Amino acid sequence: MRAFVVASFLAGLVCVSVEGAGKCSGSPKRYNGKMCASTTHYEDYHKGACGCGPASGDNQFQWNHNGFNTAPNQAFFDAAGGSWCGQNCGKCVRLTTTGGWVDGQGGHVSEGQSHVFMVTNLCPNVYPNTRWCSQSASNGFKNQDGYHNHFDLENGAGQLSAIGWADKNPEVTWEFADCTAAHNADGRTASDAMYHSCQCSGHGK
Repeated sequence: MRAFVVASFLAGLVCVSVEGAGKCSGSPKRYNGKMCASTTHYEDYHKGACGCGPASGDNQFQWNHNGFNTAPNQAFFDAAGGSWCGQNCGKCVRLTTTGGWVDGQGGHVSEGQSHVFMVTNLCPNVYPNTRWCSQSASNGFKNQDGYHNHFDLENGAGQLSAIGWADKNPEVTWEFADCTAAHNADGRTASDAMYHSCQCSGHGK
């Protein structure tokens, strides 16, 4: 009986290990024909690198704190290396879970969950972001886990917790999406009109 229990336990460990592996493959990593990315989350009260807050201070607009917003890696935010008003400020990306994650860095989120996030901030290539946001020419534009893109997701009001993504850091596929259409479907995504109140509204869009 004891041998059976041990064997079953070991088999269970093997299953968990296989399930935990990312599902994306190739270079660049893809899944179901779409580009892949890694994710993390953060909680912030600053308006961010796209200036989405009152010009007189460093506070966020409420939607920039409470909604579906992201701080992508430097190469995605601005290919020229700019840290303010990047070329992709105000653009939206549809992130869809693959069912995978980076081993040791997250947990299972079921495959096929999609949400649209607006770029309002930057994940700079500095500590403690270097594992995730270090994509550059010197490393083939891949982070330490092989992803060409990374999206750090705002969770200031528990919006990721509400969808079950907080602390799970799910592997996702990504594609550009229409912000206003996404906002009309789910008000947690900012619309183009909302972005036009940001200081960088003349950039990106």
